[in-house]
Amino acid sequence: MKTLLIIGISAILTFYCVNASAQEKNLNELTQADFIADYKLAIDILKKQHPNPYKFIDSITLAHKVDSLMNEAAKAPDVLAAIRYSPVYLVKDVHTSLSISGDNFKEAYRQLHFFPFAVLIERGKIFVNQKGGNIPFGAEITAINGMPASQVLRSVENHAYSDGFITTGTDRSYPNFQINFSLVDPSRKTYQISYIAPGSKAMQQTDLPASAPAPSFHATRQAVFPINLLQRAYLIYCDFLDEQQTGILTVNTFNLLESAAYKEFSEFFREVKKRQYKRVIIDIRSNGGGNPAISALLYSFLAKGPFPNIYNYRTRTIDFAYAEYAITDDGRRLSDDDIRNNKNFLYQRFDKDSSGFYIGNARLKEGLLENFPPDKDAFDGKVYVLTGGGTVSAATYFASLVQKNKRGEVIGKESGSGEAVTTAAWFLKYLLPRTKSILTVPMAELFFFNANTDNGRGLLPDREIPLPKFEAYVQAGKDPEITYTLDLISASSNSTDKR
Repeated sequence: MKTLLIIGISAILTFYCVNASAQEKNLNELTQADFIADYKLAIDILKKQHPNPYKFIDSITLAHKVDSLMNEAAKAPDVLAAIRYSPVYLVKDVHTSLSISGDNFKEAYRQLHFFPFAVLIERGKIFVNQKGGNIPFGAEITAINGMPASQVLRSVENHAYSDGFITTGTDRSYPNFQINFSLVDPSRKTYQISYIAPGSKAMQQTDLPASAPAPSFHATRQAVFPINLLQRAYLIYCDFLDEQQTGILTVNTFNLLESAAYKEFSEFFREVKKRQYKRVIIDIRSNGGGNPAISALLYSFLAKGPFPNIYNYRTRTIDFAYAEYAITDDGRRLSDDDIRNNKNFLYQRFDKDSSGFYIGNARLKEGLLENFPPDKDAFDGKVYVLTGGGTVSAATYFASLVQKNKRGEVIGKESGSGEAVTTAAWFLKYLLPRTKSILTVPMAELFFFNANTDNGRGLLPDREIPLPKFEAYVQAGKDPEITYTLDLISASSNSTDKR
């Protein structure tokens, strides 16, 4: 089966590094005041441009927390230490982000003293994610520099973007732990680490030297987890397990053309049918979303009859705030024509309702198939869907279709975006003037199944791996969610055989 290869670099770089226009100042010439000024501007932009900035935080609390962060940034010993106080995460939106420029990131990376090894984070616990080091693989880190694990995780929480009150954003951000935690104390020479080795209850402690940039980057490539690197290297990847009569479809994005997506989905399910498999596992743990119409298309291969495919968009504003800073994806300033055309597009497709929000009208929903038929090659066996904090936006919608229609079991962790509402569709980028950082702002909320409230939680799985089992899978070097699901399948098959 032909698939589309993702070409990219390590997540540790893509999290921070963006392209921008030529730098007026490099990092060594910037001050804390420069970052504070741009951070305040970013919040001002969000207040005016974000589709619903006060959904999870009121204006008074936001102002108070921004002031507190800016005071901390001002007291930081240097610019590197000030970078971590970005207030953008306070709006609690998985699609809103702030990234420093590529040039500044490169310089910051050169100067940092890094936490010395890769980690895995699971339900408030930190585990060693690397073999061959001074601390055994799978050991639980209980404290770093006297900070308990819970406090360590709070110190990097602004990098774990999620909607509302979801805490599983660490599923996406743990590969960046080394750089995120290193920014807490960029000049630190030694890390004091308390840990419990696998199979032991005794607390141990060791001091390890900070890592230089090159060994630190190499350590990210030596991380044991995630296990499914091959599957994550493709937009869509298929595995066929003859012994378990199970097909595994890994879908890492729904940002696909319908023709390409249909070809991939159809070929997979035809092969499953040819092999007479009884089960499929659909892995969307690292699916960052895309077009919800493609989510519905995938579900049509599971549906047992026509199903409701209902979603719409809303926003607080169809105007452009701070247009002088708005840029295209390639860094070009938006022209007057760009802004006028975008305003006309939104004006034609959104109508203001009695609550003061703009709601997508029939023109915006043109082509949306709200009564979606099952595909001719639809699968009628058992379905398992794997989710986690990396399951975002349209991927959450797909998992919701499975769960609401009782078509399969969702296994894993809470999705990283809201089950009822998230932000999506169109995005604006702003080049902040003093630091050349890039602010990304969604222009609309996406709400599913005619939702009118948002409790700030993601899609909850039907089953979550018990933590002791998760730890056992990790220490055995096995993909936890895949192994757990295959164990369930095996237990079910054995039970059926004994009847």
